[in-house]
Formats: sequence, C-alpha cells, structure tokens
Amino acid sequence: MNTDLNLLFAVLALQSGLITDDQFVEVCTLWTTRKGIAMSDLLLERGWIVAGDVSHIHYLLDRRLEKSGGDARQSIASIDASLKRQLASIHDAELQQSLGYVHDSPGSINTAITLGASPDEEERYSRIRVHATGGGGRIWLAHDRQLDRDVALKELRLEVTDDGALWARFQREARITGQLEHPGIVPVYEYVRRAEHQPFYTMRFVKGRTLAEAAREYHLERAAGRVDPIRFVSLLNAFTTVCNTIAYAHSRGVIHRDLKGQNIVLGDFGEVVVLDWGLAKLLNEPDLDDHSPASRLYAAHLNLTIQGQAIGTPGYMAPEQAAGRPELVDRRTDIYGLGAILYEILAGHPPFTGSDTKEVMRRVREEEPLPPSSVNPLAPEALEQICLKAIRKTPSNRYESAADLAKEVQLWQDLERRKVEQQFERFFNLTFELLCFGGFDGYFKRVNPAFERALGYSNAEMMAHPWLYFIHPDDLEATVAMGNKLASGSVLTSFTGFRNRYRCKDGSYKWLSWTALAVVDEQLIYGAARDITEVKRSIDELTESELRYRSVVAALDEGVVVLDADGTIRACNASAERILGLSADEIVGRTAADPRWITVYEDGSPFPHDAYPVNVTLRTGERCPNVVMGVRKPDGSLNWISTNSQPLVRADGKTMYGVLGTFADITALKRTEELLRQKTRELEEARLRRGAKS
Repeated sequence: MNTDLNLLFAVLALQSGLITDDQFVEVCTLWTTRKGIAMSDLLLERGWIVAGDVSHIHYLLDRRLEKSGGDARQSIASIDASLKRQLASIHDAELQQSLGYVHDSPGSINTAITLGASPDEEERYSRIRVHATGGGGRIWLAHDRQLDRDVALKELRLEVTDDGALWARFQREARITGQLEHPGIVPVYEYVRRAEHQPFYTMRFVKGRTLAEAAREYHLERAAGRVDPIRFVSLLNAFTTVCNTIAYAHSRGVIHRDLKGQNIVLGDFGEVVVLDWGLAKLLNEPDLDDHSPASRLYAAHLNLTIQGQAIGTPGYMAPEQAAGRPELVDRRTDIYGLGAILYEILAGHPPFTGSDTKEVMRRVREEEPLPPSSVNPLAPEALEQICLKAIRKTPSNRYESAADLAKEVQLWQDLERRKVEQQFERFFNLTFELLCFGGFDGYFKRVNPAFERALGYSNAEMMAHPWLYFIHPDDLEATVAMGNKLASGSVLTSFTGFRNRYRCKDGSYKWLSWTALAVVDEQLIYGAARDITEVKRSIDELTESELRYRSVVAALDEGVVVLDADGTIRACNASAERILGLSADEIVGRTAADPRWITVYEDGSPFPHDAYPVNVTLRTGERCPNVVMGVRKPDGSLNWISTNSQPLVRADGKTMYGVLGTFADITALKRTEELLRQKTRELEEARLRRGAKS
C-alpha cells in the first residue's frame, strides 16, 4: 500500500470516529519512520482499532476510490484544515507530496500546505516520538542534528495558534523558563517562531521518573512492610532541592503556580528538575487572559483546572487559587504547592482528593487536611508539623519563603542524622564487639575501644600499622585471601566461620572470629570481630577430653552402646562389636526392640524385648543393673552377657535424652560354672554309689 492509500486509511479511521485527532497525527508521524508496516498494522499495534475495524475501513477505502476514480489524494481533501497544518510539520517528502494536492478551505491561513520555517530550522531537529500530548501542545523527544544530542521539543498545536492569549502564554512560558538559569530548572536551548503560527522551543530532555512516581513506589513498599529509610531520605533530599530551586525563581520575581510531584523529575544520575512553567507568572507583570477556549485547551494539556480564575492542579492548589483570588496569589502560593508535595512524600497522595474537580476544590477552600500520620503512622511528627504549616489556609500563616521551608526540613534531617550518629557512637564505643573500618590500602581507618581492651594497643597504634602486622604468621595467607574476596564483593558472615589470630601488645595471641563486608565505592571494609580465645581453648580442651574418653571406651573389655530417647543405637565401641558378633554399621541404627535380637533367659526361655535393661530404663528412667541374658550371634553361637543400663540426663537433672548400656561377656564364666556344676553332680553321684556298695 503506497503513501496515499496509507494516509487515506488513517483519514477514514479518523472520520469513522475510531481514532482521535491526536492519535491520527501521532500514527501518521510514526508511520513515516516505519514505512515497511501498513498503517492498519500500526493502529492495531497501538490498540486504537481492532481487527474487525480493518475490514470495515478497507471497505470504505475501496468505496472512496471507486467514487473518486481511484484518486486517493482527492479523498484526502476532506481532512480538517487544522489537521492539515499539523501534518505539515512532519518532515517526510512522500507524506508532504500526498498533502501537496490538498488545498485548505477558503479563509484558512494557507492556500497550500507549506513549511513556514527556514529549511535549516526544520532540518535541524528530527522528531523521534511524541513524549507527551494534549489539547494545546505537544512535547516530542527529538534529535538535534547540528549538535548530535536528544532534546525535548515543545510545540503549540496549529489548531489553537489563532488564540492570541494562548500564543502569548506559550511565548511567556518559553521566555520565563529560558531566563531561569539554575541546575534545578531545565534549560531552554532555542525558541523558533514559524510563519504558519506554530512556534516551538527546545529544552534539555531529562531521563528519569517523577517525584510523584517515586513517592508512590516508596509507599507501596511501605504498605507491603518493606520500609526503606534511605529511599525516604532521598525523597526529602529531592524536596529540599526543589524548595531551593523555587527560592531561586522567586528571587527572579517568578512564581510557578503549578507545583506538584508530577512536575518534578528525578533524573537517572541524581538530577532534580522542576518542569512545566506554563502557568508561571512574573510578579511585576499583569496576568494573561485565562478564559479563552484555547487557553482552556492549553490548560487541559498541562493537566490544569481552570474554573473562573482558578489556575492550578486541584489536589495541590492553594485555597486562594481554588477561590479564584488572583490578587492573593504570590510566593506563598508556591509555598503551599511545596507543602502539598511534602504531604505527598509523607502520605502517598496530595492533601485533598475527591470524586471530581469541584469536590476537590471545595475541600481545598473549606476543609483542613488530615495529618499525614493518619495515613502513614511512620510519618515523623516534626515533618508533619512543617508540612501542615506550609499548607495553611491563610497565606500569611505559611512559611515566608521557600528557603525557610527548605531550612526547616534540612534542620530536621540534620538533627535526625546527628541523633543516628550519636547512637552509633555510643554503640561503637560501648559494645564488647571489636568494630573497625579498614581501607582497601590495608590500614585501619577507625577502631573502637574494644580493640584496646582485647589486644592492649591504643587507637593510634592500631592505625599506625597495616592490619597484617598484627596477624599470626600462620594466618597471613588466609587473611590476605579473605581480604581479596571481600574487595571483590563477597560478604563475610558468622556462618562463614573465618577466624585468625591477632598479636596482643604483650606478645600473646588471641583468636578473633570475623563478620565483614566491603563497600567498593567507599574503598572501605566494615568489620566486626569477637574474641573467641577462651571459647577456642575450651573447645580444644573438650576435644582433647573427648579423645581421651573415646580412647578409654575403646580400650574397655566391656561392650558399650549409646541409645537416643527413641531407643535407637547411635554409637558403640569395638568390644560391643566383638561380643555381639556384628560390625559397628550393623549395630548403629538398630533399636532395642529390633526383632533381629534373639535372646534367652538362663533357663533357655525367650527373653522379651520390653524386658531388656535399656528398654526398662527408657520406660522408667531408672537404672537397671546386672541382668543376665543369652544373645544369639549371627553364626548361631550363644554368648552370655551381664548387662547394665543407666539414663542420660540433661543439665536440668530431669530431662532424659538417652540411655547408656554396658555389657560384659560372661560366656566363659557361664561355661566354667556349668562345668563346675557338672563336676559337682558327677562327684555327688560317685559318692552315692560308694555308699550303696558299703
């Protein structure tokens, strides 16, 4: 489909009421940058029409071509004159060629579509995309070909340029913004007035998000239980920057009159910029006519409300603005707007909301705002009072200047910062933990008094040497490796278990256990250590004691088993393996009620499992000593044991956590006893036989 047919498709979509004037101009502009895509597909992609609309418009297009003898440009002639003028600003030869056959209606400004600006002016800026649009104006992201940079290009739309007051307001906006040279105000690069009465000016394009968006995100996270104090501090820092920016504008005799979070951009690289000076007013100049239809259209573009002489955005509007009292509008009107922005930071929304504009403006005039803490319990009381003073109904009761408001907020921040610093100092100096800041250069930058208490060195002595100077020679390599890991972004936690030995002033060494993290931007390592020398000594002694205990147990002729509270064997010694004829792997894990145990009483009858001494102790908590039983080994032989059991009790003296079972192999003794009994019987029988003979 060629340019004529694509343009006609968009015209028919507009005339059918499927798209708006703004959408028509925007899609035509977009199509000139993506000519490989049909106009219908672009409209579908934008979601402005649906698939069923395409066939309907194609039907209308075919009928138009049929009636005009196939001349699409003749059908394009039905475009409204104001739309023709807007399309004239699109720099595309094919599109302009299609429009070149279209003549305006009698009495219009142009007799044919022409470009009023010089070729150099027009060719300097290439429009990339519409950034914002409305009834009175449009802002483009454009590229300045001469300086090879992206800019914001704001233009007055052709259909409203006949309104003198609106044009004057647009020119005044460009002039005032251009005169305010401040880091917090976007600089104006160039103002261009073109012959067809469609002026524009270019500004720096600031990439980022609005203060309103940042405040909304903060409060969403707060509501979800994720409070980020650093984000809150950032919002307050941005607010004080805005206050100082407005203080500068006031010093130049300019009041903004439309301060709100949406007009503050937080740049991606720390910029805080106050935008949209469309309602700005010089205090020494009379106001322009704000009542013309075109001015109302321009106000819609600025997201303003104009009712009578009320100028501003309702939720942030000062009472004197809402009441239509221009004679009361001065610097303190902007103070109210700043207070409304602070309210939004504290509460997540402006001071007044409502179902419609009239309701909001009534509340602004007649009602007192709810304290921000009624919405956000975390709102600091002192900041709340500062905010409420800034938005008092009577201008004289507000702060005298934007600088005063900034100082109040900054003073609160300074007091809070000092309070936090004092709390940190107390903790830093009083804690028993060894706290330090170490530089990437290998030297301590600060250590707390706990270091001197633990190691004996003064603060100055600790910082006079690299920290490796204090490390035990055997721990140097591991300490250097850990420092390198921290510098590369690793975090050392207590679970990591890094320990090393520090030399004390008296020549002895102490074991320190470390937690640390590095902040690369600050070239610092923040560390906390704990003196574990005594703990380490106790552990070593306990380990040594345990080894001795295990050695003794291993050397015992008696079998030893340890059972937990559910009767499962957790450990055994070598004698237990020998006596029972099983390996440790076969014993550990069995319970005292395992059916594989085959046991008998001395008379040969089965020995029930619940009568085992360890099971009796588990059941009663009492010792069960000297029980004799026969145990069948895997090879079928029978071993006789004398077994004892006693409870294992925790330190409270009451809670039993297991049983210790010991048993001695008395098989040989049993055999000796049996042999003795047998010999005794044989002797008795021989004696009886001798007596019978005599």
